[in-house]
Amino acid sequence: MVTNDRYGAPRRKKKKNTLYAPLAFILVCVAVAFGIGVFFRVQTIKVVGATSYTDEQIINTSGIELGDNLFFINRFKASSNIFSKLPFVESATIERSFPNSITITIVENYAVAYVDWKGQDWMITTTCKLLGTGTGKDLTGLIQITNLTPESPSSGAVLAVAQEDSLKLAYLQVLLPAMQAQGLIGNVSVLDLGNVADPTFRYLDRFTVQMGPNADTEYKLRMLLGAVKQMTNDATGNIDLSGGTTVYVSPD
Repeated sequence: MVTNDRYGAPRRKKKKNTLYAPLAFILVCVAVAFGIGVFFRVQTIKVVGATSYTDEQIINTSGIELGDNLFFINRFKASSNIFSKLPFVESATIERSFPNSITITIVENYAVAYVDWKGQDWMITTTCKLLGTGTGKDLTGLIQITNLTPESPSSGAVLAVAQEDSLKLAYLQVLLPAMQAQGLIGNVSVLDLGNVADPTFRYLDRFTVQMGPNADTEYKLRMLLGAVKQMTNDATGNIDLSGGTTVYVSPD
């Protein structure tokens, strides 16, 4: 059978294209991979927001090095390294800037309270991250937390407790940020978690405040501030917020 060239030629061309298309795709992929491997190398690492540590400490802890490929940097691992190994870092964000730069943005934390463990006072942040031990001047202005026992504390770790104290820790993790949000940090001296259903704290060294159950914490603290604002500067006594909607004040 004789095939007309007019119809046979396109069929041969299609077959030819079918052969070359995968090869072309492979060559493009190889070129892209080669370009990524050769270019996009880290030439600059910038640190923003760090005051407790030097830029060199931050960079070394991150594990990122000059010459690393931007595409292959594990940003999650680098951030975790910084957070876990440098206690005063609350968060670390790693950003890539093409073609060759890395920016590490640091948010630092500070101690707001401390808790005793075998005679050592361990300082913690509002997120209950352990910053290390402190004495004397280190503890000035910090909240002393009583009736809560840490388990094997270590700098950079988050405060851990035994199972029987888990509800106390959960309350503390709510209460400390709420105190910070309402501006109470610095005016609270002792926080007693002995009764998890009704913890108490000393405020302004003039009032003993009863918090009641772990609910509506910020609202209760706002009620506290409103009540104290209406009192004289020499007023003292007990302030009961446990009801959640009403403030009960009883003088000493």
